[in-house]
Amino acid sequence: MSSIPPNGFYPRFNHSMYWERKEKFDLYEDTNENWFVFAIESGSCYYEIKDHKGNATFGDVIICPPHTVFRRVVVTPLTFHAFIMRWEHMSGSEMDPLETVPTGKISIRDTGRLAANYAALKKADLLHNPWRMVCKNHYLQDIWLTYCEELAVELPAAHSEVKDPLMAQASYLIRQNAFQLFNLKALASTLGVSPVQLSKKFKSAYGITPIQYLTSIRLDKAKTLLMETKLTLEQISECCGYQSGLYLNRVFLKHERMTPSQFRKTFRM
Repeated sequence: MSSIPPNGFYPRFNHSMYWERKEKFDLYEDTNENWFVFAIESGSCYYEIKDHKGNATFGDVIICPPHTVFRRVVVTPLTFHAFIMRWEHMSGSEMDPLETVPTGKISIRDTGRLAANYAALKKADLLHNPWRMVCKNHYLQDIWLTYCEELAVELPAAHSEVKDPLMAQASYLIRQNAFQLFNLKALASTLGVSPVQLSKKFKSAYGITPIQYLTSIRLDKAKTLLMETKLTLEQISECCGYQSGLYLNRVFLKHERMTPSQFRKTFRM
């Protein structure tokens, strides 16, 4: 697996903040002249950035570009790290990060590695500069690298030898947008094929349909949130890209052969 972010950008923070169990934001909306990154350790919030909106919780990182309105409301008491930062390109060029760095919520599946980075960031606050800056940049960059590595992971089985670059792009876009409202027609249009062609080509390349792949990603996140948070099913459904807890319950029961509440009782940490 490559250790280099696929878009070549890496974060460097200018200033960081940390809050524990914050019950209400001082401002409903705010803008910043720099990039703003909001990494949630526990609790949940609702956010809006341009046309990106939804709930975010542990495992989610919200990215807001400069001079962009960022609206947020605490849903359950929120513990989070916030970074005012910039992006630098590994080539040293002046490429525009807006073209490749995602806006809105990104989600990280390796929550163990994420939690370790959060703990290390808190310890780094006790250090003196310049070592504090060095350490905090390291852990922030590892959070970004974790996301980039997960985004670059291919599907299992014989998928490492997939020869259709269009379907490789399809799987990448599904992973990148899995927890937002997802539209198969829009994805097909982006790739220049019909929805039927997309499903056939994707299944030929990976052995499952795009919707089956999307569902597996969403259910993995739902299971993590059921085990590691106290969020309601309704809140979890919004974090995973589903429109209601009722629908998530139906999908979960179909694929896991138990309800989300049964799963939580059985596997809760």
